[in-house]
Amino acid sequence: MNTKLKSSSSLLQTYAKYGIEIVKGKGSCVWDGAGKKYLDFYGGHAVCLLGHCPKPVVSAIAKQAKQLMFYSNIVDTLPAEELSSLIAGTLSVPYSVYFANSGSEANETALKIARKHTGKKHIIAFRSSFHGRAIAPLAVTGIDSYHRFEPNLDSYTSWAELGDMESVKKAYAADTAAVICEPIQSIGGVNMAPQEFYRVLADFCAQKNILLIFDEVQTGLGRTGSFWFSQSVGVHPDLITTAKGIASGLPLSVVLIKEPIARTIKVGEHAATFGGGPVVCAAGVAVMKMLLKNDYQVSQKEATIRSKLEAHPAIQKVLGKGLLLGIQLKEPRPEIVRKALTCGLLIGNSYKKEVLRIFPPLSTTFKEIDLFAERFLPLLSQ
Repeated sequence: MNTKLKSSSSLLQTYAKYGIEIVKGKGSCVWDGAGKKYLDFYGGHAVCLLGHCPKPVVSAIAKQAKQLMFYSNIVDTLPAEELSSLIAGTLSVPYSVYFANSGSEANETALKIARKHTGKKHIIAFRSSFHGRAIAPLAVTGIDSYHRFEPNLDSYTSWAELGDMESVKKAYAADTAAVICEPIQSIGGVNMAPQEFYRVLADFCAQKNILLIFDEVQTGLGRTGSFWFSQSVGVHPDLITTAKGIASGLPLSVVLIKEPIARTIKVGEHAATFGGGPVVCAAGVAVMKMLLKNDYQVSQKEATIRSKLEAHPAIQKVLGKGLLLGIQLKEPRPEIVRKALTCGLLIGNSYKKEVLRIFPPLSTTFKEIDLFAERFLPLLSQ
């Protein structure tokens, strides 16, 4: 089988593809149709949080699929109840859990809840952020190239700069419902503010009686070292969204809503037919149990990666936290993503041409980190 597939005449082409067909995945590696093995430090946009096809997740999916494939959430199912309890249990203050299907849908839900709860319309968002491609998340995405669809909801958004509280204060108005914050702006260039900024931002929102939404679609579930990024900075957002690795690749996302807000949401005000189906929630339960049971040494692995990269003369800085990292080069080298494929390595780029991104699975080994450096660093000299 060829490694490169011809574009399907029926499949809408919306991605700039890598030009390889992936047919198998296990742990930190994937294989293409010709049998070539790749070390995967991209994980399908940070989705493969625990690597490819982790055995407990595969077993949970198979078992649940044989028992009950699906029923909508007009009935109770054990996987949804168990998963919601596990997720809520990771936080020190009470939150209710709502299940959706994607990060974009989770953010849409959070924005809708914020506007309904406050009775206000406008949202403060940050330049260089990404919150999804549905029309409302798109309106609060701070990357200009995404704003090509008219009419849109951009007129309901005021813009600030991550890390700059004065810009947040200037963006505030009497009709502000919420601030939505991607705490590490991943695709925007792996941008992160000083820790104090997030605490000051939370205090500001409380003072102004507006809601704080943390988009932890990528930063949640242990990827940055703590279970939630918000925990690492001592903040309890009013709403938290997450997705990506929660079901190890099956479509599932989560909105966590602080209890005082959750109690104001009435039956029929929001729903999703496929949100929280039994198979995806069974996968989520298995993921959560793995995360809660194991110490993946995320901080140590981050330190090891930094030690291997930061001394290289072509690298300006290693950005990010935990295993959500950006490699800032001294000059733009976007072609390295394609070149990496030739030596059996999958990495990603960002909207800053000089910043490459890596999302190793939490389960990646120190030996695999060594292998990553052995394959990646020579590319910088080519």
